[in-house]
Amino acid sequence: MENGAGVDMNRRWLIGLVNFFLSFATQGSIIFIPLLGADLGASDFQVGLVGAVYGTAFLSSSLYSGWKSDRLGRLVFVRWGLLISSAAFATQLFANSVLVLMLVRGAVGFSLGIATAAMIAYAFEADIDMGKYSSYGSLGWIFGALAAAFVADIQMLFWLSFIFCLLAFLLSLAFHKKPVYKFSAPPNLWHVLRRDYRVYLAVFLRHLGAAAVWIILPLYLASLGMDKFWIGLLWGINFAVQFLVMRFMERFSEVKIFFFGQLISVLVFTAMAFFTGRTHLIIIMALLGVAWSCLYVGALLIVLRSGEEKGTAGGLFQATLNLCSAVGPFLGGLIAQGWGYRGVLFFAAALGLAGMLAAMPAKKQATVNR
Repeated sequence: MENGAGVDMNRRWLIGLVNFFLSFATQGSIIFIPLLGADLGASDFQVGLVGAVYGTAFLSSSLYSGWKSDRLGRLVFVRWGLLISSAAFATQLFANSVLVLMLVRGAVGFSLGIATAAMIAYAFEADIDMGKYSSYGSLGWIFGALAAAFVADIQMLFWLSFIFCLLAFLLSLAFHKKPVYKFSAPPNLWHVLRRDYRVYLAVFLRHLGAAAVWIILPLYLASLGMDKFWIGLLWGINFAVQFLVMRFMERFSEVKIFFFGQLISVLVFTAMAFFTGRTHLIIIMALLGVAWSCLYVGALLIVLRSGEEKGTAGGLFQATLNLCSAVGPFLGGLIAQGWGYRGVLFFAAALGLAGMLAAMPAKKQATVNR
């Protein structure tokens, strides 16, 4: 029994390590994309468009791949997605114009979508604590942000993204293949969406505002006098808090932590518009880490525990986030062009409030089901 437990623990740690490497690769590339776009001559609107292309590709890919993984198994999507993603990260080295940047970021989004939904379903079915699994992703974001802060060279960050994603693929070759789940009826995308649509809607509204903020936040912080080191450091604080908080999330009611995540998000985005000192921003970014930890883990557990179609539910969850990544940057750039960076922060706070109200009946129903 002890040997079996040790093997199981090693397998879970390996899955978490793959999530860490993939998150490092993703964050290491994305943090300075707005600044690279500006260096290539992109307007605020075009910077938002670059993010929208990435999000749209990620959306379509994760939705389809998550659904298909329920029928064909997880590993084929995990492994091929990681391999193709590593190649896509390398193509970013050739981004020498705004148009090429849009194309390569679209390729990165599409390839990441192949792997991520299947990875979530694979981890859940391996009986991993989803809070701890998610915390490995946040740890990867921490190191990606810190790499950005200390390296401060976009081309080198693209190389690191390629290398770490390739390492994730190599580690995935050690994953054990699990039998394909036999459904009494084929997984129905519409049925899964309708079952938890209020949760997906609440996540969409909150994250739509967040995605609008993230695309302009480096520019906003730069306008406040922050250099690349401070921008990367603030990102790292957010993710460090996520890593610590997510490891304890699954012991609490997913319904309650989902609500607190939404409430804190509204307060944080509002505060960010008014408190611009470095000390204030450190506190705000730490609270933002708490907010995302609660919202992400709470919503993910709600949808994964609602039915047997884990891949489809994970794909829809990722698709919801990536729809925000497609539309949010576009809106963020547009609003910033007309109303400035603080206008984007107020927009995010308002959407977070709307999402919190939209999810109220879903929270009551989830409590009844428990």
